[in-house]
Formats: sequence, C-alpha cells, structure tokens
Amino acid sequence: MLVLSICLASENTAIAQGGTDFPGIVLMVDPAAGKLAVKKDAGGTRFTFAVNDKTQFDGPGLKSLKDVKKGDNVTVNYQVIGSQYLAVKVTKK
Repeated sequence: MLVLSICLASENTAIAQGGTDFPGIVLMVDPAAGKLAVKKDAGGTRFTFAVNDKTQFDGPGLKSLKDVKKGDNVTVNYQVIGSQYLAVKVTKK
C-alpha cells in the first residue's frame, strides 16, 4: 500500500510539472473572470489562459492574479485541459 501511495504522489508531481512554458508579455488581466492573455516574446502568438485557485504565482510582488499587470514579462506554465489553456504557474521575470 505504501508503494502505491508513493507512485501516486510521484505521478501527481509529474503532472503538475509536466506543463508547457509560454514566455511573453501580459496583454490583459481579468481577475473576475480568471483570465490572463499573454503574447509570445518573439513571434506574436497570443494565448488566453484560464487561472484557478490551484494556479501558482512566483516572482517579485506576485501572489495572485490581481498582482499581474498589463506589460509584465512573465512565463506561464500551462496544460491543455479540454479546450482550455490552464495556467499551472505564472512566473514574473
């Protein structure tokens, strides 16, 4: 039973860290809707990410979506869940 618990814990950690990084500049923040739009540093690709209560925030002065500002240079680690790009972690550079 202990082995199963360790395996499941390892799997959950791998899922949380298994996202894709998207570096860019914040174009729009909507804390009420739980949305964050970011444009890629080079190339112009734009994604709108869903943010939930499990999304982590890291970087100077960044504790929640309310602290993210238009123009911030960030990296969003995300996973595709259905048709949504779900932000797992937002890191301010």
